[in-house]
Amino acid sequence: MFLFNNIHDRNYHREYPNIPRVIFDISDAQLRNIMNSTPWNEIEAGDICCVVTGMHRMSTFYRVEERRTTTTPDSQGVLQYVITGKVVGIRDEEITMTALLNRYNVEHRYLRNNQFTIGFNVANLGDALGELVVRIRDNKSATIAELENNAVV
Repeated sequence: MFLFNNIHDRNYHREYPNIPRVIFDISDAQLRNIMNSTPWNEIEAGDICCVVTGMHRMSTFYRVEERRTTTTPDSQGVLQYVITGKVVGIRDEEITMTALLNRYNVEHRYLRNNQFTIGFNVANLGDALGELVVRIRDNKSATIAELENNAVV
């Protein structure tokens, strides 16, 4: 499972009006940082991810549809890349990223104290949150591991 940092609440619908279902973006400049480039290159269609927003909550989980290059430069003229995806699960409990990751004893070398560090935007958490339960369609529930393994539709 991947974790994306959008704590500045970028409005992807406004930034990329011609690309449906953008859930995250990153620039060439950010990808020059090894902390971001390694996990970014591991992302594949079908992976499960969560975008952490300004309230630092982990509530909406997505299935990655596509990782793609855009023709949209950022304010410094640097090319942007996006992830598109569909919602596959929702957490009903209001909990911060740090509290949730602590609850599941997640350890990641760039998430010190289970918080994003400056310049860090993409984390591969592997199966650390596999047992986390989310609400899926028809008010049913599934674990992240079940979603990752396509055990539920």
